Amino acid sequence: MDEFDLMARYLMPLAANDAARGLADDAAVFDIPEGFQGVVSTDALVSGVHFPCDATGDVVARRALGSALSDLAAMGATPTGCLLTWGIGPDWEDTFFTRFADAFKADLSTYKVDLWGGDTVRAATPFISVCVQGIGRKSDLLSRSGAQAGDAVYVSGTIGDGFLGLQSFGTATGGDGVSAYEAPVPQLALGQALAGVASACIDVSDGLAADLDHICRASQIAMEVEAMAVPLSAAGAAYAQDRGQLGTLLTGGDDYQLAFTVNAENEHKLKDIGRIANVALTRIGAVSQSPEKHYAARFMDANGAEIGFENRGYTHL
Repeated sequence: MDEFDLMARYLMPLAANDAARGLADDAAVFDIPEGFQGVVSTDALVSGVHFPCDATGDVVARRALGSALSDLAAMGATPTGCLLTWGIGPDWEDTFFTRFADAFKADLSTYKVDLWGGDTVRAATPFISVCVQGIGRKSDLLSRSGAQAGDAVYVSGTIGDGFLGLQSFGTATGGDGVSAYEAPVPQLALGQALAGVASACIDVSDGLAADLDHICRASQIAMEVEAMAVPLSAAGAAYAQDRGQLGTLLTGGDDYQLAFTVNAENEHKLKDIGRIANVALTRIGAVSQSPEKHYAARFMDANGAEIGFENRGYTHL
């Protein structure tokens, strides 16, 4: 089967929108409403690195689109379209593509995103790349660089479930459903609600500690985080207690929750925002000045002592 057969069988049914132009061209065409800006992000997932080599097509599809859209969520953007690149490995067969296309189609519908096109190539190491496009009002788009001393630090949902899902990958029975690792849920509604409210925002992909550090460096501030205030699921709390490895959950990554800062003037709005977005929002710390220019998040235990981590989070190189 050549690339045109693959496109005709698996991708053209997903690209029935005006921007895609029936995949007849090598580019998509789309409009940006007046008063808005375009937001673009791309994520590449490599077999054996970002998903297990034996992962089925549906798992790869959900991880690829979910992780890419999470970057738009952190900007407060509304997704519009995406481009998909398949780096096809020697072991990917019809079953893989069928499961991939079915899951990708379902998530496109769930998140109201159009497939605009992409590319297919052969690769010694299989990979998937998704480039997502969105829009947001110029005055409201979020970034990592707006946090100021005195702001509160919040995180959505629970932390550590992506790490736990990876540890248990392939062992769950049908009754257990899919894990947070297999099917990350981008917090798009939350990000859009935080636009114009949060002072800085990031999605938790590399690990909470590492990603809060990103905000600190971009904003040139520091943070003090109460480690015991970080929300955990029942499974996460049990793991941290039984193994004494809270730090592992705080640095494991693949959570795709949003970590953000908010000033005192806007903090009262978070109760309604969490309700509307249907996600719990937990205050975990505060932003401080850093006269020593040590732009990082300090995690403190219940006694006020700083917790050290062997690694702050995932690094790509």
